[in-house]
Amino acid sequence: MSPLQFQLTPSLFSSSSFPPLHFNNLQSQRQIPFPSKPLKLTNPAFKFRLKTLLKPLNSTFSLLSSITPQKQQKHQIAPKKQLKQENTNEPFDALSTIKPFIVSQCKPILLGWFCSLISVLSLSQLVPKFGQFSCNIGKIDGVTLRNDGLVLAGFFLAKLIATYGQHAFLWEAALNASYKIRLFVFEKVLERELGFFEGGGAVSSGDIAYRITAEAADVADSLYALLNTIVPSALQLSAMASRMLVISPVLSLISAMVIPCTALAIAYLGTRLRKISKKAQLSISALSAYLNEVLPAILFVKANNAEFCESARFERLANADLSALLTKRKMKAFIPQIVQIIYFGALSILCVGSMVVSSGCFDGCSMVSFITSLIFVVEPIQDVGKAYNEWKQGEPAIERLFDLTRFKSKVTEKPDAVDLDRVSGDVKFCDISFRYGENSPLVLDGLNLHIKAGEIVALVGPSGGGKTTLIKMLLRLYDPLNGCILVDNQNIQDVQLESLRRHVGLVSQDITLFSGTVAENIGYRDIMTKIDMEKVELAAQTANADEFIRKLPKGYQTNVGPRGSSLSGGQKQRLAIARALYQDSSILILDEATSALDSRSELLVRQAVERLMANHTVLVIAHRLETVLMAKRVFLLDDGKLEELTPSLLGSHHSSLASTGLVI
Repeated sequence: MSPLQFQLTPSLFSSSSFPPLHFNNLQSQRQIPFPSKPLKLTNPAFKFRLKTLLKPLNSTFSLLSSITPQKQQKHQIAPKKQLKQENTNEPFDALSTIKPFIVSQCKPILLGWFCSLISVLSLSQLVPKFGQFSCNIGKIDGVTLRNDGLVLAGFFLAKLIATYGQHAFLWEAALNASYKIRLFVFEKVLERELGFFEGGGAVSSGDIAYRITAEAADVADSLYALLNTIVPSALQLSAMASRMLVISPVLSLISAMVIPCTALAIAYLGTRLRKISKKAQLSISALSAYLNEVLPAILFVKANNAEFCESARFERLANADLSALLTKRKMKAFIPQIVQIIYFGALSILCVGSMVVSSGCFDGCSMVSFITSLIFVVEPIQDVGKAYNEWKQGEPAIERLFDLTRFKSKVTEKPDAVDLDRVSGDVKFCDISFRYGENSPLVLDGLNLHIKAGEIVALVGPSGGGKTTLIKMLLRLYDPLNGCILVDNQNIQDVQLESLRRHVGLVSQDITLFSGTVAENIGYRDIMTKIDMEKVELAAQTANADEFIRKLPKGYQTNVGPRGSSLSGGQKQRLAIARALYQDSSILILDEATSALDSRSELLVRQAVERLMANHTVLVIAHRLETVLMAKRVFLLDDGKLEELTPSLLGSHHSSLASTGLVI
């Protein structure tokens, strides 16, 4: 899926405190902070707060200049960009990070802002007419009253329709941008190397799921609040403030005196809210990760009478989440009250205005229009406070989402990587060394192994000896520290990843089945195109799975449930083998592939593997002696070293191993 291509304009937050991200194939430029000439202020705290207040204004001009209609290609998600690397100390700029996704929704955004313009124009006509209408209501005849009432109703209806369009279009833009962010982040998560999911990234699967679901929804709320404030509130504020100035500059000045102090307080509290919101999101994600861990293990919990223990653990996590959420909600409730201070300014105006009217400086109609305008000035100021509130809550969610995308993969594909059209199955491991961490011991140490095309080779050895690591390297889930791996004398680091993995079939010791039908699980590789049912049934028959599948309620169309929960362990294993047979890869890896089969099923699977010998290279990793005896050659992998077990050596072990049925 090709990412969208955008021409980025100056960063929304162009302050040097928040440097923009660097996008691939685009020149990243350091923008001049707003304002271009710093104000000479002596109080650092005041300078910081003033700078914070100026950012939204700067971002307004930047966003207005950047949102222009652009031709977009179909099925595009996000701009191709090079994100910041992990472990960076640079501050995170949430707005410039998601700006390309906002720009991608230029059409609904511009439509929404156009509707807001109509709404404000209707409102600006309503206010003076309402003032005149209220003053003359007792002096005009019925015809004039009816005509003026219809005019007011017309403007009011226009405002309602335009306001609805504004909200509908801007929600469409916010939700679509959030949708594209979600897709982009998930694609980046899928691109991460295996070490991230096996603990190297220190992020649990439950936390990842929470970020991509719940926190992406929080981003949509924040985006809507931002889009619904930048232009609509500015338009309404400008229109109503202009009318107030026309009516009475003195009263307008009195009205404005309270706004700067309120804005400074909101800016300070917004920074506090961001920190509190991040803490709350960390607590709820920890709770989600715990549930994701304990619920699939409910059998083990019950078998060990651990219900009370797990309930206590859940209570601790839930209590921490409650505390963080209460703090966040209290802060959210406090910020709007600061905005209410503006209403005290309105009361002052009423007092002053009453004296002005009584002195005869201007009439009551003008006073009614002025107070009405003031009410509609307070409304967008409140909206700005609420939007700032929402944005500060959304910033941690954006940061946590894009934390998943900021990485540099150790396993990369070369630009000139080749496509392996056909593979005979000849595999060579040449002087392979590997360790998982910089300070960890070598898992593989100078390993050499040649597996000829069509040959069955078995690897045995103790757990942790490196057998599973070896097959992960063949799939290029990891790259060796030293040495290389050749497939048909082609270095796999020079081969396209998709091409390599297309020719390698894997049956892991940890069986993976997805919620879906039996046919979809067997034909998983073709699930996005068209599954060949004849091929599915043939693979199932070869893996001795066809018999039990046909006894299921809907046969091959039976849903197996989450992780194959409706099937037994042996049935899951046979479906996994059938899936590998369906793929018909030149190289077949069986990692403990017969560990869950009964003797009859294991015999049939062994026969099936033997029939594949003429056209497939098979690497068997097993602890069971019966499985090992299927191989033509057997190698012992222990402490990173490889030793071939000749028939005589294997026979000398037979008596000691036969009693347990295990190779250790």
